[in-house]
Amino acid sequence: MNHVIHRAEVAPQGSTDISVHPRMCPICEAYCGLLVEADSRTKKLVGIRGDHEDPFSKGFICAKGYSWTELHDDPNLIKTPLIKRDGKFVAATWEEAFDLIGERLNAICKKHGPDAVGFYFGNPIAHKVGLLYYTPPLLEILGSRNIYSASTVDTTPKFLSSGLMFGDCTAVPVPDVDRTDYFVIQGGNPVVSNGSLMTAPGMPKRIKAIRERGGKVIVIDPRFTETAEIADQHISIRPGTDPYFLLAIINVLFAENLVRLRHLDGKVRGIETVRALAAEYPPERVVAACTVPAEVIRQLAREFAKSDSAAWYGRFGTCTQSFGTVSSWLQDVINVLTGNVDRAGGMMFPVGIIPNVVFNDIFVGDVPPVNRWQTRVSGLPEFAGTFPNGALIEEIMTPGEGQIRAFITMAGNPVLSNPNSQGLSEAFENLDFMVSLDIYLNETTRHADVILPSPPHAMHSDFPAYFVHLMVRNVPKWSAPIFPLEENQRHDWQALSEIAARLAGITVEDFEEKQLQAMLKRFIADGKHPLAQSIDPLTARTALGEEPGPDRIYDLLIRTGRNGDAFGLDPDGLNLEKIKQYPHGLDLGPMIPRVDEALKTPDRKIDVAPAYIVADMDRLRAALPDYEQPNSMVMIGRRDPRTNNSWMHNLNVLVKGKNRCTALIHPDDAARLKLSAGALARVSTHIGAIELPVTITDTILPGVISIPHGWGHDKEGVELDIARLHPGANFNQIVDQRLMDVPSGNAILSGVPVTVEAVAAS
Repeated sequence: MNHVIHRAEVAPQGSTDISVHPRMCPICEAYCGLLVEADSRTKKLVGIRGDHEDPFSKGFICAKGYSWTELHDDPNLIKTPLIKRDGKFVAATWEEAFDLIGERLNAICKKHGPDAVGFYFGNPIAHKVGLLYYTPPLLEILGSRNIYSASTVDTTPKFLSSGLMFGDCTAVPVPDVDRTDYFVIQGGNPVVSNGSLMTAPGMPKRIKAIRERGGKVIVIDPRFTETAEIADQHISIRPGTDPYFLLAIINVLFAENLVRLRHLDGKVRGIETVRALAAEYPPERVVAACTVPAEVIRQLAREFAKSDSAAWYGRFGTCTQSFGTVSSWLQDVINVLTGNVDRAGGMMFPVGIIPNVVFNDIFVGDVPPVNRWQTRVSGLPEFAGTFPNGALIEEIMTPGEGQIRAFITMAGNPVLSNPNSQGLSEAFENLDFMVSLDIYLNETTRHADVILPSPPHAMHSDFPAYFVHLMVRNVPKWSAPIFPLEENQRHDWQALSEIAARLAGITVEDFEEKQLQAMLKRFIADGKHPLAQSIDPLTARTALGEEPGPDRIYDLLIRTGRNGDAFGLDPDGLNLEKIKQYPHGLDLGPMIPRVDEALKTPDRKIDVAPAYIVADMDRLRAALPDYEQPNSMVMIGRRDPRTNNSWMHNLNVLVKGKNRCTALIHPDDAARLKLSAGALARVSTHIGAIELPVTITDTILPGVISIPHGWGHDKEGVELDIARLHPGANFNQIVDQRLMDVPSGNAILSGVPVTVEAVAAS
């Protein structure tokens, strides 16, 4: 695939208006390098291919990357601000939209307090540098504690367990896939996802390379996934039982004297607590629940412990179950006990040329960045400054002091991507005022009073800002805008600046300067460059210039970072102008050992038994009988290489062809339920039901049904012409938002008990 060029049908051949631009794919975490052919006359993207000069992705590209030509020209993209008048959206000027937003939000805050305004941001914030850098100062001015994000749908357990074990929420250990000898993938499908919490473009090649150099790849999943197809071994496990399986692995490590901390000796605490917890779960005890033979568990533990290097990686499937935090924690306990944390070929802490400025909460004294405050109605825990999405409906619908009355959504579609979609849709209708920053009039933004559109990705500069703490190689890059903004367009950061300025009662220029000065002060004090504290603030401020926007923030972060020039104090160091000289990316090498720097726990040791997580072990113990004797089918999710959560279904190049929203079911279950291939199945829980066609396959465990998330484009008021032709069924319509992983508040999307029955032919 990576040698193919995708051209739009209207691509003019031999045109002198065509130019080629190195860019990063804006769709997923992999950050694949692209070469984009653009027509300066028509302002169209006319060709996409993988960039073989990119030292990180080396020409790899997937179907989603090719779709950028169609995304750029999607006729359903919102082009101008929209204001809802008499129940219908009408075009408005930017000033009208900003004035209305400022007036309504200020009035609500004045009458009800800042917590009356809620805020939600979706995954694309990580791919839009303007959103990433300008959201935190806006939230600081807003002052609300009702902050929500897509993370509590799929990621928070790993951030939480990492924060408690290592002291920093962004200290998520990443598998050193390019040097490992033994790679365990549990609940992840990187061949399809391109890697998650692991930025490593071209995952199929990287996984195959492990085997080619004599290593071994193991996939643990209820389904024989696309990743399992290229692995050495697939271990089929019952959904939701991963923590028991992991405890049995740890049990074997202790029972057979396989624990070896190696270089971590003296840097770990809590080992005896872990030993005692695992003693309850020898492999034989968990067989009935997990459906994995005891000898398979033992053999895996032995092989992993005895490998020269090994990495145990868990992702979506282990984060989105009833014990997501416990599972995420135990995976890294295994990595620690075998000496495979902060070691080449194991799980390492990436280091980029800039720090991450989002979700980077650390311990303050002995206080971890979790449960510092709670939701108003159910007392659910805060983590890294955000609340669980499962609290949203009740926080909007329950009257009283602190009730959410206004809401801002940004780059997200929570009505499709959050549990109990219908309930959340009804809650949004109950708001006094709603603002959305988005590119589409979708299932969520249709409820807004004001929609502010983002310009196409090709119209702003780009660089890897968020995923620096997840990249398996340190590869900085900067891409110039392909096209300038048109007259009636605003950058995302400009829109956020306007809102922030109106809330603060200051000018946009003052807001921009205050933000820049605050970041200068912070990163001169905390910058990783040895000379950072010697930087003269006035010299630095002058060097950053007067052009506002995220580029000069990137420059600031580069120059105060470990590879920076410290604003001239280190002439050999990097700055933005030097990075621009490497349009395909500058490879600064693989991950390096740095555990002493990464640890932010109070005693600067790895805590393998955080009390906050260990407290959930009683609940785990009590749940074991339910897994040993399941009384219903259970539902799990599924990714597809041509989709990305809920927002790429409006591109014909991706949704054409076979129906991708089907239910996978084992032949034994199909026979029992009298379901034939292609027939409609009704899948229901106590909160709703959906119907979708069945695919019968022996690649899935009996008793399990797999349904992809992000579909359900059949709502009134949505303007997604292509998606409406391929609506699919909404997974989240039958998931109860009140079901959560207790420590993190993360949604439970894997192992959901469901009733499955055939739909009678009409």
